[in-house]
Amino acid sequence: MGNKKDINLLPEELRYSSPKYTGKRKEDNAIKEVSDSVKGLMDIITSRVSSIQYEKSKKMVSSLSKSFKSNLGFEQDSSKSSGFFHSLKKVKIRNLEQILNVSKKDLIVSSKVNYVYCTDLGNVIVVDKGPDGLPQTVTIKTSDSITVKSIKFDKDNPFLYPKFDENNLPKDIIYMDEKEIWYVDNNEATLLLFKNDNPECLKINLNDVKLNKNSKALLNYLECYKILHEDKRLSNLLLEERKIDLHNIVRIRSHYALYKESNKSYRVLLFDKAKNICNEFSIQELPNVNAEAWDVLFSNEIYEYVKSNGYSFDNFRQANDHIEYWQNIGSNKVCVLRCKI
Repeated sequence: MGNKKDINLLPEELRYSSPKYTGKRKEDNAIKEVSDSVKGLMDIITSRVSSIQYEKSKKMVSSLSKSFKSNLGFEQDSSKSSGFFHSLKKVKIRNLEQILNVSKKDLIVSSKVNYVYCTDLGNVIVVDKGPDGLPQTVTIKTSDSITVKSIKFDKDNPFLYPKFDENNLPKDIIYMDEKEIWYVDNNEATLLLFKNDNPECLKINLNDVKLNKNSKALLNYLECYKILHEDKRLSNLLLEERKIDLHNIVRIRSHYALYKESNKSYRVLLFDKAKNICNEFSIQELPNVNAEAWDVLFSNEIYEYVKSNGYSFDNFRQANDHIEYWQNIGSNKVCVLRCKI
């Protein structure tokens, strides 16, 4: 009776196709196969039903939430605020994906704490979020290495740095690029310089510096201080031999220095490769070009050309990414020198 009861549990087509003389082992195998098939089918059905119910419940909750907010009269302001923040965050994330060489199609996990990407090459990139929900660190795992980097944003532009502890640094950042972050508080600036993945901390006392901490003048002062700190030859030449006040230095590059000579004039020192002064001259006004154009204009080649032709640095003008010198020849005005910045 027991065997008969078990056989009756089989589907009708299996029961009719089984010969009477089939042994118990064959019956048990048939039962197990059908049972596994039914179980798999039920799992699929249950999963599908749960998914549909979840989506319906989400829509219902969302609808109730919108209705509740609408009744209270703040739906519009809330959606605008959250939409604006989401839009800003989305731009930052897309820009970060570009420098990490991943895209949205590589994203396999997006949670409150991190994003996880997996590339076609098998690399795994885990972007951990900070308290504000923005990316804070990234862990990059390849087949042969694991690298952890800190993420900082200058507006929407991301920069990756070797992992470092920011707890003891000032809160305000006034400048950053691929290799540096400049922090400042009321009395001190801290320049974090990344060289060979090892951060160097340069502290600059600002007690005697009467400059607004968000001003271009302060940025220029800190840049000149950093350059002279790193180049002892230039530091000795300008500060010790020439007795130039750091506040009066307008710009320093490897091939020239520009500083205020008096209230009415500026002095330009041109250097050779050994940082010796090979030419110097005074100008009454700064050329009407941007600071990057000065780096081209104040070179030994341009100086010799200007000097040999009797031109004046005051007459140089900028045209997009070029500097030009125009001269009246007869009744026509002709561009006699044009250099790319």
